[in-house]
Amino acid sequence: MSTTYEPCAYLAMFDDAWEHSWESLKEALHGVDEAEAAHVPADYDGEDREEGWPAPGSILWQVAHLGHCKAYYTALIAKRGSTPGNPDAEALVPRDSFVEHLRALQEIHANQRAAIAGLTQEDMELKVGNGMLLPEFLSMIIRHDIWHASQVAVARRAWRRFHR
Repeated sequence: MSTTYEPCAYLAMFDDAWEHSWESLKEALHGVDEAEAAHVPADYDGEDREEGWPAPGSILWQVAHLGHCKAYYTALIAKRGSTPGNPDAEALVPRDSFVEHLRALQEIHANQRAAIAGLTQEDMELKVGNGMLLPEFLSMIIRHDIWHASQVAVARRAWRRFHR
């Protein structure tokens, strides 16, 4: 018995992870300003900072990381079914502010959504460069957005506590 994976079901879950009115990345980021985005929760004190990246644990880092990963994941979707092997990840594009990182994330997300919306039933049997079948890869992409939405929510709680 084979399992049928519907691309439209993944797209619906992808959309919910991004913009559900209660549990989504968009909702978690709603109202974040530059100061809150730059705040590093105490649990991240002392973490090494990667060159060119925002401070680890900050909301700014979360947004930069998501944009970076989404661009890479979209490249893997585009190369689905081709020769195994991952394309090299691009370097993080430096941006001057949280607002710029957020705008870039929104644009990259729209590109990723278009790539997922263009998938066919036949594509669901293909592998991406990291060796995952496309349904597993799409599930990972959705979980990744939710994971970081949760981290943003926790960072926002730390920010509120820090500013009591």
